[in-house]
Amino acid sequence: MKLGPLEEYEEMDMPWITAGIIKPQTEPADTDQIQPNQKVIGITLKNKARAYLLAALDSVERTVVNDVIDGTPVSITYYPMESLENEPEKRVRVFVDEHGSTALMMGLMGTGEGRMKIFCQEKEYFQLGSKVFVWHDANEDGQEDPDEIFQLADLEFEVMDWGDWKKNHPETDVYLGKGSLGETPPGF
Repeated sequence: MKLGPLEEYEEMDMPWITAGIIKPQTEPADTDQIQPNQKVIGITLKNKARAYLLAALDSVERTVVNDVIDGTPVSITYYPMESLENEPEKRVRVFVDEHGSTALMMGLMGTGEGRMKIFCQEKEYFQLGSKVFVWHDANEDGQEDPDEIFQLADLEFEVMDWGDWKKNHPETDVYLGKGSLGETPPGF
């Protein structure tokens, strides 16, 4: 299902599902494509700082960014159904896969009750509060062995103005919304 901008959300049928962004493109800190007062979600992983323009995630089709930072998969999820000014930090969740090396294929879905769920490896979880697990087939036998299933960790983040983030992290880069849309897994 192809979804339109957030303004059209109330006209859409529930439930809906959309894949996350993969291969996000970033810009260097000195870019002029973002204003100092625009809100970003800032993360630091392995001494690498990266920011994600909050407005770039504020559309039903772009609420999850599946990234890889220095070889570690990170997924940024955002519940977009309220104003950007209404405590966005309460609607963000950032996951890190400490056992993987390729981007997660995570996406977002709306339920008939208006709640947000994420999907990851053909399983569903509530976006906020759920433990999320991934399977890494270490012995390449196609069988989900208990010792190959790992819980994704929550990564700390900050929501702040770009100018402040850049001042605190001058070597940062920033995601402004460009990237490829991933695929919705079979069965959804």
